[in-house]
Amino acid sequence: MHAPLNLQFRDFDEGDLPVIASAMGDTQVTRYYGLETTHTDALAIAREQLSWYRELDVEGAGWWQAICLNGQPIGAIGAYDRDEDGDSAELGYWLLPSHWGRGVMRSALPQCLPSVFQQLNLHSLVAYVEPENQVSIKLLTACGFAYEGLLRECTRRGDDYVSLQRFSMLARELECSTGLELQRK
Repeated sequence: MHAPLNLQFRDFDEGDLPVIASAMGDTQVTRYYGLETTHTDALAIAREQLSWYRELDVEGAGWWQAICLNGQPIGAIGAYDRDEDGDSAELGYWLLPSHWGRGVMRSALPQCLPSVFQQLNLHSLVAYVEPENQVSIKLLTACGFAYEGLLRECTRRGDDYVSLQRFSMLARELECSTGLELQRK
């Protein structure tokens, strides 16, 4: 078990484009990320991602943060597709492979989730994970997300249909696990 890391979280900026490009250009990172783009150039994809992060924030439909270690961005965590009816959003994250296996995401999720819930005024946060992505399944379970079930062949990746497992966390579950009282807007 890794000790919690002292991570920082901040908005992405133009200076982060090389890090985003490195991640979005790496098939290990994007294998389960669900990246949808017409671009093939990693820098163009990075610009598209940065624009998407900003649009989500402006529209109130999501919020993404750079995960920083020693002041340097090494990954991202955020929520998107905020649903007004259920006050819910989808969780997403990525991490540069050079930081895999060091407990970064295991530290990042509990540190960042209270801000995600508060920023978007959420009642729940859901994560959809391909069954083959055992690392994310273990991460979500360890961080207190509840397994809700399997959605069979519910989306496409290229020419194939893939199944997704659904996990969720309610605001009150986060409050219980962290001892923090979330302020709803």
